[in-house]
Amino acid sequence: MTDEVKEWFLMPTITECLVEYQMQELGLISDIAQHGCSGGVAGIIYYDETTAFHQQHEEEIWQLVHDHADAAGLQSGEFLQHISKDPGSLKHLVNDLVWWAVEVRAQEVLDNPSPAAGAST
Repeated sequence: MTDEVKEWFLMPTITECLVEYQMQELGLISDIAQHGCSGGVAGIIYYDETTAFHQQHEEEIWQLVHDHADAAGLQSGEFLQHISKDPGSLKHLVNDLVWWAVEVRAQEVLDNPSPAAGAST
């Protein structure tokens, strides 16, 4: 992981991470919102990267899971099946959680753009 990628990764919230990611011209928030993370988002491609991202943003990720589960009338554990169909291991589950949370926040940024997110979202 390069120093540049680490900078966006270490922002306090996932939304701030996305804004920094775009400001550094690493990619577009709109691409993440529309196409997801599976196509490759610098800094959260490999399992060691998604594990580190999860550790950095664990509380926010699990709050998102809880909030979305609650909105769907499900328990958090039940909702996990919508995020990770058959993870096979903890690292696969963590990877799916990170990608899902980043995609959710990217979609929120597109739905509620702020000046910091820039005009090219």
